[in-house]
Amino acid sequence: MRVWVWALAALMLLIGAPAFAQEVERARTPEWVQPPIVDVAVSAPDGAPIRILNQDEQTRFTAHGVDTYTLRRSRIQTAQGLGSLSTITASWSPPSQTIQVHSVRIFRGDQVIDALDGQEFQLLRRENNLESSMLDGVLTATLQPRDLRVGDILETAFTIHDTGGVLAPHRELLDGLNVGTVMDHYRARATWPSDMAMRFRGIGDWAEVRPRQAGNQWALEIEERDLQPARLPENLPPRFYLNRTAQFTDFRSWAEAAETMVPLYARAETLESGSPLTAEIERIRAENATPEAQTAAALRLVQQQVRYVALSMGEGGYVPASADDVWRARYGDCKGKTALLLALLHGLGVEAVPALVSTRLGDGLNERLPLIAWFDHIIVRVEIDGRTYWLDGTRPDDRDLAAIHPPSFHWALPVRAGADLEEIVVPPVEIPLNTITVTFDASTGLDAEGALHMDIAYTGDAATAFRRQVATIPAAQMQTLLMSAFDKGDQIKVGSVDTRYDEHDNTFHLLMTGTSRMAWIAGSGGRVLTLNDTILATPTQPARADLYAAWKDAPYSNAHPIRSQGRTRIILPNGGEGFRIEGSEQTIESGGYRLERTARIVDGVADITMTTTSLTDEVSAADMAAARTRNENLSGTVVRIRAPAGYAATAADRARLEAADSDVDDLIERAERLTEAEDFAGGLALLDAAVALEPDNSKARMARGEARLNNDDYAGAQEDYDHAADYDPADVDAVLGQGRVQLADGRPREAVVSFAVALRLDPGNVVGLWGRGTAYYQIGRLDRALDDFRALKTAAPHLIAGPSRELRILTRLDRRDEVRGLIAERLAETPTDYLALDAGLRLAKREGAPSRALPALDAALVVAPDNVDILALRGRARAAAGDANGARADFAAMRALTREDPVLLNNVCWAQALAGFDLDLALIDCDAAIAGAEEAGFIDSRGMVLLQMDRYAEAKTAYDQALVDRPNQPSSLYGRGLARLALGETAGRADIDRAVAIGADAPENFEVFLARHPELAP
Repeated sequence: MRVWVWALAALMLLIGAPAFAQEVERARTPEWVQPPIVDVAVSAPDGAPIRILNQDEQTRFTAHGVDTYTLRRSRIQTAQGLGSLSTITASWSPPSQTIQVHSVRIFRGDQVIDALDGQEFQLLRRENNLESSMLDGVLTATLQPRDLRVGDILETAFTIHDTGGVLAPHRELLDGLNVGTVMDHYRARATWPSDMAMRFRGIGDWAEVRPRQAGNQWALEIEERDLQPARLPENLPPRFYLNRTAQFTDFRSWAEAAETMVPLYARAETLESGSPLTAEIERIRAENATPEAQTAAALRLVQQQVRYVALSMGEGGYVPASADDVWRARYGDCKGKTALLLALLHGLGVEAVPALVSTRLGDGLNERLPLIAWFDHIIVRVEIDGRTYWLDGTRPDDRDLAAIHPPSFHWALPVRAGADLEEIVVPPVEIPLNTITVTFDASTGLDAEGALHMDIAYTGDAATAFRRQVATIPAAQMQTLLMSAFDKGDQIKVGSVDTRYDEHDNTFHLLMTGTSRMAWIAGSGGRVLTLNDTILATPTQPARADLYAAWKDAPYSNAHPIRSQGRTRIILPNGGEGFRIEGSEQTIESGGYRLERTARIVDGVADITMTTTSLTDEVSAADMAAARTRNENLSGTVVRIRAPAGYAATAADRARLEAADSDVDDLIERAERLTEAEDFAGGLALLDAAVALEPDNSKARMARGEARLNNDDYAGAQEDYDHAADYDPADVDAVLGQGRVQLADGRPREAVVSFAVALRLDPGNVVGLWGRGTAYYQIGRLDRALDDFRALKTAAPHLIAGPSRELRILTRLDRRDEVRGLIAERLAETPTDYLALDAGLRLAKREGAPSRALPALDAALVVAPDNVDILALRGRARAAAGDANGARADFAAMRALTREDPVLLNNVCWAQALAGFDLDLALIDCDAAIAGAEEAGFIDSRGMVLLQMDRYAEAKTAYDQALVDRPNQPSSLYGRGLARLALGETAGRADIDRAVAIGADAPENFEVFLARHPELAP
């Protein structure tokens, strides 16, 4: 693609010279053109609409200008291709350019048809970007060859002569090849006199091309064959899209390029005698006390009182209109607005110079030759008290210099004597570009429906764009649009929507009020609200693979500069008394972003803020991979708000448990919401009412069966599922429910039958495969269990249960080679795969060599050093291998990452308890976790620590306490059974039997303890 084509698409400003003919001249091929290479073998049709057989581009630099000859031969292969080539177009920009057509021919078998015989080009003057206020003055000639057919080869040959306009005698050319379809043969050739100081440099695939001297001229030639369409990822930095680009220039430096433009702007900014702009300058000076305020006022005048119209035709290409002309017309392009702004600023005594920039091609500009063609825009560089500002008169609504962020153009060329490229450094944004604030009023109760207010605020350019767009939409239509945007189904009941614009700080607000309920979970340690979107996950982009695998090591472009913020405010009951925040404040830098989180309770309001700030406009492949790995191994906690253990339900809380006049469907729906919040008792009460209304309603029966199952009421759950199955023996869900109850109640043999029936009704049912496989595993039929879990792995590859159980069963069957193979396969794909690492440790311990698991664990922690789960595995492996110092270091690293979060503290305690290691520290960790929340799981961990310390009575007490809330927790039952046996209570055997009936793997957690106390082994 030639510079004159690029110029038409951008803001290239070719001007000057005498007027040339504005017609298409028909002429013979110039003598300086070398015969095109068109005798290459013609390829066979490939099914694409068109195929370019030959493209020949030849350029000649002379004292009179630049001549560019282009010949192309294309084969029409389909009806779609016929439509694409049915109109031939040629474009050029008078007065600096003229065009000659040499041939338009059709090759059909042995026939050669002259398409110009009896036809002429039709001349059009059309402004392609008129809707964008861009007038380029480009002329377009069109021709529709008669009788063009599929299978024809169409040849076109043109020459465009460019005098260079006001840039003459300077010569330059930007020649790029961007292949959009298959091209069999391409040649580019350029020549210039040996006494012309022309420089050349190639980019990408053409970087090694060099010109050669032949007699009294230099010649450069590029030839390519069998070119395929370029397939580049869309997330590369912009410089990567300039592959196969040639630069020609006679500028020796960027300073020469800048000096070419200096007189143009010096003339344009000079005010006429008696100019009305003098009064504007004095007004601005009188109304604003500081240079910063005066500069901002001048910029506002240019932006708000002069509309933008791009003028790229004639002398409008490079030559700016004068400041006075722009002010009189009240419109101008970037050049005219720049001249006006310079006149104002210089009149105010502010140091300012114009600066050429590229809006699209600035990335990597410092590595290229100096060409004016690189630039498509001009702005103003201002310096005040040593600080640099980049001001753009074409922007819509800049207010304060301090709020104007440097543009993302990478480099600028100041238009002044001796100038060189200057990097435009873009620092992180300090003020959020958008902020979402959600305020929920839970003051009447945790379960009560409360008022919700949402404010989505935009600043800067986004605010201006929203304000202008909203102004064009009728109020009723805007209400409809906003209601639709805020509608979140059952989550939020929207009451009202509105917009507001704050003029003083240029902020646009989208506002919504409504009502909602929050999902406070009823855990054993009290009510907890988990804010799942408060994990500090880095915005990442997927690894490049398949078609883009060749670019896997290239950097990624990154949205910059951006800063967004999300704030959640929850007004708590009882003034927030007794409520606590879990999840510490954090700041993380990863993958080109800074992530910040604050969380606190102030004056009865929980206030959580998440802020994401971009740091750079590109990220290396290695840093992006590290960010993805970090996201996959997040060990940071979410923010949780924990209600006081003795929280008393309010009247509004209790109201949601009342059946009132609800029908069955409404009762079931309300019960489901309570169950999602783990308020199983509340949900069960509503389902009892539903069943009382319609005893034979299978939906109500199965919903209550599920609620009873969650409440460990196995007899009641069995009754409901049996009733539903009796009512409809072909109801798969009812039969699956029977099996799940039997499995949970420690009746795996009955469960095998129920799940088998379900699978006969629905072969391949995922729950059925899981349930029957688990039941077989419980009764020791490992071969059949393996078949079911492998079938589950195929049917639902996204579920971890299939591969997890497969590894565990193969280990128990002592099929070690298969286990090693599966582990290696998973680790090759993901070195931090916890399932594989855990299986590796289990296998190594089974073989009596726990140290064999360490290399894989070490490798995983190199990739994800803060993964607490993998640290726990390595700590246990080191402890088992006798490396006390290493194990202690890993558990200490885990502890450092907990940030006093109860869940993570419990994980540290549990890992040490399993290893029987540093039990005094483990007990401290458990006590700290329980102090944060008296969860049954935390108390179970404490029981394990006490058991490992041989403090059996205390262990039994802890397990008793855990089993109050979780009566069928296998680890608590098994641990209490061992403690009771150690205390001489034979009833401990019943606890152990019950634990194994529910979970066959329960003994695994006690291997270290039983190794020390074999006398207590069942």
